[in-house]
Amino acid sequence: GSHAYAHLWDNGVNAAQELNRVMEVRKKALENFSEKNIRPGQPMASLEEVLVPVYMFHRYQVEAAVKLIGGTNYNYALRGDGQLVNELVPAQEQYQALEALLNTIKTDVLLIPDHILSLLPPRPPGYERSRETFKNRTGVTFDPLGAAETAADLPIRLLLHHQRAGRLVEYHSINVEYPGLHEVIDQLFSVSWKATRQQGLAGEVQRVVDRLVLYHVMQLAANQQATGQVRAISFNQLQKLKSWLELAMRSERDQGQIAHFSFALLEINEFLDDPQKSVGGKPLTLPDGSPIGQDVSLFYCDY
Repeated sequence: GSHAYAHLWDNGVNAAQELNRVMEVRKKALENFSEKNIRPGQPMASLEEVLVPVYMFHRYQVEAAVKLIGGTNYNYALRGDGQLVNELVPAQEQYQALEALLNTIKTDVLLIPDHILSLLPPRPPGYERSRETFKNRTGVTFDPLGAAETAADLPIRLLLHHQRAGRLVEYHSINVEYPGLHEVIDQLFSVSWKATRQQGLAGEVQRVVDRLVLYHVMQLAANQQATGQVRAISFNQLQKLKSWLELAMRSERDQGQIAHFSFALLEINEFLDDPQKSVGGKPLTLPDGSPIGQDVSLFYCDY
């Protein structure tokens, strides 16, 4: 959607400012997260059902804030009724929203603290994963990288939606003060691939975000529903990232990072050779949100 003030779940006067506030609430909740979040006698593994809505506490505010970027304020006005007809979201508000959204994919935000990871064993028999638990890639164990992938994918996917990308191109052409698609992708590269590298689990979280950004830029470049200029800008950004990776490889000494860069170059080269080839590595999907704690079958009738 493009309307700056039409959201399913939204609080606050300004969606971007409210996202920043929500992230502070989320941070505090994660700091205080403990075994006391479940009743005595419950399996410790069931803490994951509590962790999901805390870790993803910002999900609906992300959906609200992203609508400011390439967004409009309009009414279904009638001639002579005096209503505002149509106006673009001011450039400053768009940049504030972009900054707030980029903060949600930074490593310190996505990294689940050690004190929480130590509380989450494999799930016991009879307590299978459900629509309200994280998808994972590690079998029976809790997957902190899978959780980070799930959380980071949402803002990146929404930022690079092909219709929003088209509006970014159009509005930037009307007035260069508005953010353009090239700026949004540049900023995504800056907080992912080009960010200062970290070690350990934090480094792995960074690599997860890197791959998500690359995946969605390639998806945008290959999207035949996107405008020609959207695809052209996306292809150009992939070429620029390729050149940066080739240069970065020359001075890189960490074997994990070398593997990461090498695989990215392989994927980019294959994609540039055949853009319609299926882009691999489809991200994990979000756990279901509302209604939380209910059997989904209660809310859908099958006639």
